[in-house]
Parts: sequence; C-alpha cells; structure tokens
Amino acid sequence: MTIPSLIILLSALVICLRLLTFRRGPSRHRLGYSIAAWLLIAGTGTSTVRILTGAEVCSGGWGVAVVMAVFAFLVMRARGNVAHIIQLRRV
Repeated sequence: MTIPSLIILLSALVICLRLLTFRRGPSRHRLGYSIAAWLLIAGTGTSTVRILTGAEVCSGGWGVAVVMAVFAFLVMRARGNVAHIIQLRRV
C-alpha cells in the first residue's frame, strides 16, 4: 500500500467514524444536512472497506490524499456536524 493510499484510508475512516458518532443534541433536524451526512458516511465507509479488502487499488494519488486529509480535519474541527462544514443558505 502506498503512502497516499494509506492517507486516503485513514482520512476516510476518520470521517466515517466521526460522522457516525455525531450527536445532534438540542439543535433541530435538517433533512438536507442529514442526507449529505448519510452520503458522506456511505461513501467514506465503502471506500474504507474496499481499500482494506483489496477490492480496489486506490489510484487517487497525492491530490486526493491531501483533499481527504483536509476534509477529515474539517469534520473533526466541526465535531461531526455537517451543517458547520457546509453552510447551505437560500438565496
């Protein structure tokens, strides 16, 4: 496994686990953000499993590795709250 593949694997795992453990608390439920979170969980979880099982050789390279690492940082900084990462506002 190459270094970029390892970075992608760890970043996807961090993103998936942090979003899965998010607790909404008193804030209200917003359908758009929950759909976005579900898609992120499904995508990163699937990527993690496929890389670990060898079903897919990750050919993303350093560019994808950097993007995944930055996104993992943002997810951790927002404590898994997708609404704090992407602000969807009506125009």
